[in-house]
Amino acid sequence: MATIQQLLSRPFACHFLLVGGIIWRIALQFGLNTLIQEALAGPSSDVTHWKSGETLDDLWDDTVTPAELEILLGQGLENSVTCWPPHDIWTSSTKWAGFWSEKDESWFQLQLANLWSYQVY
Repeated sequence: MATIQQLLSRPFACHFLLVGGIIWRIALQFGLNTLIQEALAGPSSDVTHWKSGETLDDLWDDTVTPAELEILLGQGLENSVTCWPPHDIWTSSTKWAGFWSEKDESWFQLQLANLWSYQVY
């Protein structure tokens, strides 16, 4: 959990919101309460100061790596099991309508409760 919160406190974390789907929802759940405002403010200092990110013509944006997506999904280092479905599986599911629905939120809250019940203290 601490690793996910560290990841979501990085300057580029606002880009997770732009990925959408399950990635967007996880970022909202575990990210800083300023994450939406940071996303609305435009590219992070990683882009504006360090020129680190994606480019399209003269436009720059933050980016996240596949490894960072795996961290956000809670993928273990020793196997491919994740706490959440991978983004590509989520978006290709026939249950995903392209927007976050009440059914998606109900499933998310149930999964979250299940994950909390297995957390070791």
